[in-house]
Amino acid sequence: MNLPIYILRIKKFSDTQRDYLEAVAKPYFAAVVSWLENIKVGMAGNELYQLIEDVFPKSKYHWHLNPGHLTADEEWMSSPIYADSSEKLKSGMILQIDIIPSVPGYTGVSAEECVAIADENLQHEIQKSYPELWERISVRRDYLTNVLNINLSVDVLPLSNTVAYLRPFYLAKEKAFKIE
Repeated sequence: MNLPIYILRIKKFSDTQRDYLEAVAKPYFAAVVSWLENIKVGMAGNELYQLIEDVFPKSKYHWHLNPGHLTADEEWMSSPIYADSSEKLKSGMILQIDIIPSVPGYTGVSAEECVAIADENLQHEIQKSYPELWERISVRRDYLTNVLNINLSVDVLPLSNTVAYLRPFYLAKEKAFKIE
């Protein structure tokens, strides 16, 4: 698998985290991108779990629980995404990208956001019944595809303006990851 190249130039790092971008932030962003490019209706939860395990190994990055779950009260307790899950991801599910690395000695990183997954029928229904919502989703999809250069799964409906938007140094507003 070829990992994406990132644009980010920071002039100064703390002595203990000089390799933060290579050690934590870039691999994390690659996992988020893989999640968004591969999730689809009908996918078994284990397939998505294993994808994240392959690109962002739990043994190295110490993420916990699961790499994505449903939203609201059920969050982690009823996630279809876990090791050995045969549960299928269904059209209409609202999922949160929730891969939480915990690498000793490094600051954390997060691009945790919600998306819906929808088959063609549901997408047409949303477009017809909720045209203003569909317009916002379309603008978000366009940003992810044409600005961040993510080959977004056709089933993904971004529900936030910050899906996959990652500034590893929060105060460096002009420095965000994208695929090159």
